[in-house]
Amino acid sequence: MILSSFKMVDTKLTVRMILSVFVVFLASRAAAEQVPTIMWSSQSYLHDLPPARAGHSLSPIDLQHDYLDTILAKHPQLIVLFIQDKLSLDDFSQYGDVYNGNSNGGLFSNLKSSMDHASSSLVLASELPASPGLHGNQVATYLEGRVDGSVIPVELSLTEIRTDGKKLPLDKNCLIRVQLPPAEGSIEESLRRNNDIIGSVIKSLPKEIDFTILLTANRPSKVSVVLPSHDSLSSGRHLLADGDAIDDSTFTFINATKDSSCAVYLYATDVSFLVAKLDESTPFEDTVNLTGVVPTSQTVTCANGTVELALKYSDVGNLKNLDMIIPFDVNKRQWSLGNITLQYNYQSDQQTVRGSDMLVPKFTATPRKMSFHCDKPNKFKELSTDKDNNTKGVITFQGLQVQPVDISNGAFSDANECVGFFTAPIWMGLLTSIILTLVLAFGMMMIMSLKTMDRFDDPKGKTITVNVAD
Repeated sequence: MILSSFKMVDTKLTVRMILSVFVVFLASRAAAEQVPTIMWSSQSYLHDLPPARAGHSLSPIDLQHDYLDTILAKHPQLIVLFIQDKLSLDDFSQYGDVYNGNSNGGLFSNLKSSMDHASSSLVLASELPASPGLHGNQVATYLEGRVDGSVIPVELSLTEIRTDGKKLPLDKNCLIRVQLPPAEGSIEESLRRNNDIIGSVIKSLPKEIDFTILLTANRPSKVSVVLPSHDSLSSGRHLLADGDAIDDSTFTFINATKDSSCAVYLYATDVSFLVAKLDESTPFEDTVNLTGVVPTSQTVTCANGTVELALKYSDVGNLKNLDMIIPFDVNKRQWSLGNITLQYNYQSDQQTVRGSDMLVPKFTATPRKMSFHCDKPNKFKELSTDKDNNTKGVITFQGLQVQPVDISNGAFSDANECVGFFTAPIWMGLLTSIILTLVLAFGMMMIMSLKTMDRFDDPKGKTITVNVAD
């Protein structure tokens, strides 16, 4: 049966709104492997679903429970699932002509046109499941097992759309699964071909039944930044697309993994340890560079809402021994860094410094499923626990990124940045607003200070005579 054509419903989404959603996701930092999941419907219920938050991606479980189950609960309707082999959020920026205010969507013209005419739509970033490259197929399997009507795999060509002679019942949820052709040749040609297929399918949907359409992919077309295994590289991050050797002496990466549910990732562009002796007669201070140094041992323990990372450094220059314990407090909503404990033994020709210290971090709580990242050097409040030896030890991380919970796909999750509210651009905006407000206030005061004349010349009355002395 060839599907009959239908007329799209008027939209509430304008071109700029759709493009702004794309730009939000393109600006987000995709630390984990992500693919877009785009959905739009002839009904308005998608507006009631949780909106996409900038910098956040959905796990497969969240996508199923928060979104797919809601789609399946709308009964009856036609669910159309387009599965592309490879697709990334960056493709919309590169090939969708998003920077043109009058754009028709570029190589995604049929997608954009259909979303413009839909009653509701959502653009989401979805994390890949544990089995790499199967996101779209996993979504299809989930929907196929829960629809109460027909499941129709559509065989496609550019001139024909068939449903294998099956009729669509109008009182049940039916699923049409469209497996778009894999990329062959240039990516532009592949996207153009798939755009034509999407347009052909949408134009052939029956007009007498509501619909919800989804577009997703099995894997991303763009390779994001990921973390290598600890066996292949003891520290660091790299681009899979870059085959050059990595200089692991320029950064530190700690991958302390006990099991799949207990692991800590810590990355820093610079790590240094300051040791000082505060004796007034013979003061002493030295800094030991730990960047790129592999710890002698690294262990992680997880118990009762606490994740504890223990690092041990031995024989790094004059630093004979450094034991560092970094605790993390974890609950259902967020995690935070606890007080760092240091025990150290420094020996040089001039000085021997032994002691222990506790450092209190100025560290904001970070939501679960997110890492913490800060380019600026960290700041600790020193609470020395060894005043008898009159010593001080301080560890400093610069370019720090750390995550003690919910690590997936061997990569950091999206980052919670340490940027404060009063940044340089915000100060510029505030100062400009203050200056303009002062100018406006001055102008209003000048207008309010104007006075009218208290005497006027009446042409019908007696002429006012003003004597002028000779």
